[in-house]
Amino acid sequence: MFLSAFDRRRIVLIALVTLFALPTLWVVSRDKAAPDSISATIIGTSDSVDSATASAASDESLEPMILGGPAPIVQDGSARIAYPATDPTGVQAIASFSNFDGGPNIVCYIPVAPLGISITVKNLNNGRTTRCTNVYRISLPSGITMLLHTNVFESLANLVDAPIPVSVSW
Repeated sequence: MFLSAFDRRRIVLIALVTLFALPTLWVVSRDKAAPDSISATIIGTSDSVDSATASAASDESLEPMILGGPAPIVQDGSARIAYPATDPTGVQAIASFSNFDGGPNIVCYIPVAPLGISITVKNLNNGRTTRCTNVYRISLPSGITMLLHTNVFESLANLVDAPIPVSVSW
């Protein structure tokens, strides 16, 4: 691609203007004296501003001050820790979720329970409980002993929490 004579002249002219304009602007901006102190204007009623506060606005060695608000919470370094509960009345399982290939959203599968029966599932981490119908599923993922429909699982925990410990009773 070749530039015309007019385009080459324009590029040379812009380069010359830039060559002289940038150093000139730098020298001009450097010659301006920066203010030594920052001035502040205090607006308020005579009741709320006293002479010490007004004179402190121009002082450079100010100490920080607390303006008010709620008292800070005293931290003693202790925290309550939640431990998962154990439920001795049901079968313990590790549950995950699946959409059961588009099946009804009230189904689940645990091999130790009778098929077609309504079972109660309790999340041992947070105590939430739900019910589902046990249906047959060909396989379970590795390390999982119970599979819940996605909607049933969401009533117990968030999907990112999978797998979860549960107690199953029927």
